Amino acid sequence: MSHPLPAFRPAGVSWKAPPDPIRRRFFHDRPPRDPAAPQRSPPVQHATPPASPDFDFGRPPFDLLTEGQRTALAGALDIALHPRGAVILSREEPTDSLFVVLRGSVQERRGGEVAVVHGPSDRFGLQALYGTAGGDGTGSRRFIAAEDCVCHLIPRAALEALAGENPEFGSAILGDFAQRMRDLAAVRSNREMAALTMARIRQAHLHPPLFVDAAASLRDAADAMRRNRASSVLVRGEDGRSGILTGTDLRDLVVLDGRPVADPVGPLARYGLVTLDRDDLLFNALVLMTKHAVRRLVVTENGAIVGLLGQSDLLAVLSNHSQVIGLQVEHATDPADLRRASRSIVELIRTLHATGVKVAFIADLVTELNRRIFRKLFELLAPPDLLANSCLIVMGSEGRGEQLLKTDQDNGLILRDGFDCPDLPRIAADFTRHLVEFGYPPCPGNIMVSNPDWTRSLAGYKDALFNWVHRPDEAAQMNLAIFYDAAPVAGDATLLADAKNYLLSRLQDNQMFFTQFARPALSFDTPSGLFAALFERRRAEPVDIKKAGIFPIVHGVRALALERHRAETNTVERIQVLAELGALDRKMAADLVEAFTILSTIRLKARVDLPEEGPEAEPVIDNLVHPDQLSKLDRDQFKDCLALVKSFKELIAHHFRLNH
Repeated sequence: MSHPLPAFRPAGVSWKAPPDPIRRRFFHDRPPRDPAAPQRSPPVQHATPPASPDFDFGRPPFDLLTEGQRTALAGALDIALHPRGAVILSREEPTDSLFVVLRGSVQERRGGEVAVVHGPSDRFGLQALYGTAGGDGTGSRRFIAAEDCVCHLIPRAALEALAGENPEFGSAILGDFAQRMRDLAAVRSNREMAALTMARIRQAHLHPPLFVDAAASLRDAADAMRRNRASSVLVRGEDGRSGILTGTDLRDLVVLDGRPVADPVGPLARYGLVTLDRDDLLFNALVLMTKHAVRRLVVTENGAIVGLLGQSDLLAVLSNHSQVIGLQVEHATDPADLRRASRSIVELIRTLHATGVKVAFIADLVTELNRRIFRKLFELLAPPDLLANSCLIVMGSEGRGEQLLKTDQDNGLILRDGFDCPDLPRIAADFTRHLVEFGYPPCPGNIMVSNPDWTRSLAGYKDALFNWVHRPDEAAQMNLAIFYDAAPVAGDATLLADAKNYLLSRLQDNQMFFTQFARPALSFDTPSGLFAALFERRRAEPVDIKKAGIFPIVHGVRALALERHRAETNTVERIQVLAELGALDRKMAADLVEAFTILSTIRLKARVDLPEEGPEAEPVIDNLVHPDQLSKLDRDQFKDCLALVKSFKELIAHHFRLNH
C-alpha cells in the first residue's frame, strides 16, 4: 500500500512510510484556549515512523546507548515538521518530549533577541519538559523555526526509561540539565549584582550635596555635618572650583594636627573631585572607587553637582566582591594578606561573567585590582628611597589593561639614573616569588623584575631601546613590542614617560623596520575550514584562540599605532585613534573592536567554565577552544571573527609589504 506524504516536506528530508494503519496525532492536542491567551502557530502534524536511520546515534550522549537501547529509542521517536517562522515551543507551552533537530535550524529567542541557533543534532526543550521553561530570569523564551525544519521528538517516558537503564547516558543527558539548573540558581543568587552592573547611578540612593563657603571655619563645617547627619561637606572654592572635606579630614586636622577650629576650610579642602554623571553606570562608579581608593563619588547632572554616592551604598550590594577586595589590599600589612585578596579576584571574575557583565568592564576592574595588588606588594617590600627613585611597570596584556584571568608575569623596574639600592636583587626576587604564590605564573621569557635585564636604570633602558630599534632581531622586536605596552604601577611614573618619549623619538620612517616589526602578526595560522567538520559530523580540531584570533589583532594594531608614534596602550583605544587618524577604515575599526570583544569573551568563558580542583584553584591557563563544544551562537560568532581576522591580516600584509 502506498502512503500519502505530509503536506509539508522540506527539501532533502527523507521520509519513512509509517506502518498501517497510519497513526497521526497533533502535538498540541489540548482543550480550547482562552481567547485572551497568547496565540501561536497552527498545530504541526506529527507521524510516528519505525526505527529512524536519520537519527544520529553517533552524537553524544546518544553514542552511549547500547544497540538494543538505540532500537528502543528509534521505535519511540516521533517526527515534527515545522514551516519557517513557526513557534515550536514557548514559555507558555509545556511539552512532553525532548526536541532533537534533524533538518533545518531553530532560533532560541529570549526577550525578543536571538540567544542561540540550534542546528542538526542539537537538542532543546529539556527545561520545558521538566516544567522550568522561562524560569531562568531571562524573560520570555521561545523556539522558532528559522527555516523549514524537521525535529525528532523523544517522549519523556522513553527518555527516563533509558536514563534509568543506562546511568551513564542518564547522567550525560540529565546531568547537563541539573548543571544548568545549578547555574541558574547561582545566577538568581547574584541578581542584585546583575542589577547593579546594568543600573544607572540615578537609580541609586544619593546623599544630598551639603555646601559651605571656603571662608567657613572647621567648626562651621563640623556643625553643618552634625545638623544634616552628613559625613562630608562640599567646599565652594574662591576660584569657582568645588572641593570636599570629610569627617575623617576634620578628625585628622583638629585632633591629630591640632588645627584651630576657627581656621577656614577653603585651604584645607581636597579639590580635583572624582565625578560621574547621573546617567553613568553604577559599575563605572565601582571601577572609579577602586581605582582612586575613595569612599564617595560626586555625582553631576548637566555639569552641576546633584549628590554624593557613598561606598556603603555599593557595599550593601557588593558585600563580598570588588570593594572588599580593594579594602583588603588597602589594609594589607604583609604579603599573606595580599595573597588572600588576590585569590578572591578569580571568584569575582566568575560572578561578574555569570551575571552578564561585558568583558571590557571586567577587564577594567580586574586591571585596577591587579595593579593595586602589585603596587601594595612593592610598597611592602621596597624601602622609601627605592619607591621614590624607581617606577614599577607592567607590560603585555596587563599593561594594555586586557588581562582577565591571571597569565604570565610581564613586569619590570626603571631606576633613576645614579640611584643605587644594594638590597635590590633580594627585593626583586621576593617580588617575583610572592606574585607566583598569588597565582601569577613566572614568565617563560623571564620578563620580570627578578631579571636584571628588566631592572635597570633609565639610561640602561634607553640603551636597550636604541638597540631594539636600530639592531632589530626577533628577540629585540619582541622586547620592543612588550615594552611599548608598558604602564606604570608604583613609584615615579615620569621615568616610564621619559623612556617612552625616547622610544617614539628614535622611530624613523624606516619601512624595513616597521615591516619586520609587523611580521609576527602573520606568524600563526587562522583556520577557516575547521567549521565544515561540524556540519559533516566530524570532530573539529581545537583552536588556539590567542594565536589564531586575538594576537593578530593585538599585534597588527600595535604595529599601526607604533608607526603613527601613538602613546596609547589599550588595543581598543588604539583602534579608535587609528580610525580617527584615517589609518584604519572606520568600518574595519568597528568590526575589529567587536571581533576583539567577542574573541575575548569566548576565551574567558572557555577558561572560567573549566572545573575547579579546590577552593583556591586557579583556572588552567589554556587558550584552546573546542568549536564542537561551543553553543551555536558562539560558534557562528567565532567563525565570523576568524574570517575578519584573516581579512585584517591581509590588510596588514599589504600595508607593511609583508608579501614582497
